[in-house]
Amino acid sequence: MNKIIHINDPILIEYNSSVDKESAKKMIAFKYFSNDICLLDKYLKDKDVIDNSSIAHIAFEPKSQLEFSF
Repeated sequence: MNKIIHINDPILIEYNSSVDKESAKKMIAFKYFSNDICLLDKYLKDKDVIDNSSIAHIAFEPKSQLEFSF
């Protein structure tokens, strides 16, 4: 019974729906954890949330800039 699933956890919903994970962490830490990011990291680690923001940046290569000659 160690793994209790919280279906409507607002912290996880807000974190998972965010695009910019770092700024979302700062905002959630401010709202729910008295601006303590370490507590938020521990909470997310206990919930087995994987921070895949670094994976998303590696998957996409930057496109070259289009140049128009007038």
